[in-house]
Amino acid sequence: MTRRLSAAIVFGCVASLAVACSAPADGPSEGKYTVRFPSTAAAVATDTVQLYFYAVPTKLADRNNFCQSLLQARKRGDNSIRPIGQNPPVNLCEMFKGVKPVVVGYGEKAVLGIGRRGADDFLVGCVIQTYGAGDAPLDLDLALVDVGLPVPTTDCTSVSQACEARCTRQ
Repeated sequence: MTRRLSAAIVFGCVASLAVACSAPADGPSEGKYTVRFPSTAAAVATDTVQLYFYAVPTKLADRNNFCQSLLQARKRGDNSIRPIGQNPPVNLCEMFKGVKPVVVGYGEKAVLGIGRRGADDFLVGCVIQTYGAGDAPLDLDLALVDVGLPVPTTDCTSVSQACEARCTRQ
């Protein structure tokens, strides 16, 4: 069984994405997940967001630190922990419109979110979530990869304003 995730954005620095779950007999059931950006400026500065899905370790000691291990490995450029699935990169406006779904198998997964600015990782976040039939909302908080790297300034006050080109994105 699988869960189909698609994207949309609601703001106050929160991107809300739609989740649909593919059930074998009667088609997809729907759910939602939310990506929280540290600020509207950080969201507007993010070119794409990509989600990676990982099997969660069964040993409690490994499980408790799994997200931290994924985040540290990503920052080091260590690809030794292989994802079991991923979505294609989705730009901010595609997220706002809720397009580009991704299919995730049922069960417990770690979700690593990467926000990129150009080719570089700009924001990261991780959460462990159980996928199944029905709506089980997922909240994923993104944080700056490097707190010493400033977020570009913008006069955008919302993502919709940025997507409609009614403000300046840098």
